[in-house]
Amino acid sequence: MKITSLYRITSHKHVVEVDDASTSPNKVSKQVLLFEKELPEPTIVKKFTDKTSAGIIMVVDAFSKKPLNTFDIIANDKADLIVVKQLVFEGFNGILCLPDDYLTFNINQNITHKAKTFDIKVITLSDRAYRGIYKDKSGPLVTELITEYFKQIEKTVNIKNIIIPDNADELSLLIEESKHEKTDIIITTGGTGIGQRDITVETVKTHIDKEIPGIMEMIRMKYGAEKPNALLSRGIAGTMNQSLVYTLPGSIKAVNEYLTEIFKTLDHLLYMIHGIDNH
Repeated sequence: MKITSLYRITSHKHVVEVDDASTSPNKVSKQVLLFEKELPEPTIVKKFTDKTSAGIIMVVDAFSKKPLNTFDIIANDKADLIVVKQLVFEGFNGILCLPDDYLTFNINQNITHKAKTFDIKVITLSDRAYRGIYKDKSGPLVTELITEYFKQIEKTVNIKNIIIPDNADELSLLIEESKHEKTDIIITTGGTGIGQRDITVETVKTHIDKEIPGIMEMIRMKYGAEKPNALLSRGIAGTMNQSLVYTLPGSIKAVNEYLTEIFKTLDHLLYMIHGIDNH
């Protein structure tokens, strides 16, 4: 795709043609509208810009041949736009996007469409599984359930499984690595109890920005009502930049129970953490 025209939407909602334009998630008018081949007439443009905070309009020579879906990336050589949704008025198609970072666009600049793949890291903490004394079962089960769930919500996923000992330094390193790589979801299994080697919760808490206590509280209360031992898990859920982080117990039964409840809000949380309204 090549940019053929650029327009800036003023504070008075006037559309002004420019030679280059910039946008940033820190600006009030942070959204970007893409049109194919031509800019619609003003009355139609107004329908596209109503109820959005679009500040920039780009016209490209042609949209990607593949469908542009929510969370897909439209990239220049420096940063990315995240596709929010497709808008249709009066036979015109517009693609509403959010900048991932500060972006500058220029006429005749090439931009590319990349289908979104959600990167997920599953980390099993177990001294015995790490040493090969027994085969890890909780991590593969998380992978199986996550794969099935993402098929249901029609999103592509790439999952990486890692086994480490119950070691806070190794876990911290992996979490920081995941943050740098912008991993979408991090799920740990094991280390959520009260034993001296159970270090997962304390370690993860030092990395997350916001805790989401309601998820794990509800799970503990739901399953703890019948089996009080379920109340002893200290698992947490939270956010780290635009990553979602969940700490699960290590048993297969608990993994099933926890993910069954987590999946009820996961898709909505993915939209929320990227600032996308999916209603």
